[in-house]
Amino acid sequence: MKLNKLICIVILEFISTSALASSYDKFYVAVDAGIFQADFNNKYIDRTDVIPQNIEQPSIQYGYTSGIALGYSRLMSQNYFIGGQLSANFDGNNASFQSGASNTSFSDQINMSHHFDLTFVPGLVLSNSIATYLKLGISYALLEDEINSPAGFNSTIMTHYHSNENAIGFAAGLGIAKSLTDHISLFTEANYHDYGTIDYADFQNFMTTYSHSTHIYSYDVVIGAAYTI
Repeated sequence: MKLNKLICIVILEFISTSALASSYDKFYVAVDAGIFQADFNNKYIDRTDVIPQNIEQPSIQYGYTSGIALGYSRLMSQNYFIGGQLSANFDGNNASFQSGASNTSFSDQINMSHHFDLTFVPGLVLSNSIATYLKLGISYALLEDEINSPAGFNSTIMTHYHSNENAIGFAAGLGIAKSLTDHISLFTEANYHDYGTIDYADFQNFMTTYSHSTHIYSYDVVIGAAYTI
């Protein structure tokens, strides 16, 4: 009786491990959507006045994000797996900053339009259907900046400045996933990015020239679904 019970346990363990291995040792595609925030710590440095009129002002981009990812995971033991993922997300809305009265000073709108992440993904299997994981890697983001500023002595003559900048930074995340079938799973993630300081082109404000730089962080929380190929 005890021998039969032991054989059954071994068989069930083998089936469970085989099913788990088949769900991890494959490529997968995933989609996600959620909320997004980017923090821009702006610095505007007066480069021409005898008494510099420097400005330091944060602005925040609140919006939504949605994306797609391609990844691979491999079970290393019964409880641990490693993998990699390439993802692309599109981010909405922008961050606005207004200096002084609207008709006599400059306005600045910055937004992160999209970002790409290449991450290493180690994970821990909690049960036959639930796993938790980390994401660590690099991120590329496209930043768009729109400045409207008065030129010369006349506040009604506005000069428009538009620039796109590329940013490369650090990406980290924490997630949990639940398998529904051999091919379909659901997940939720919280992600963080730090892109360091980005320098923009100088712009004119009345008779003054300002340089512009910003330190950029971003955060997002998403839910999504993955399909194992």
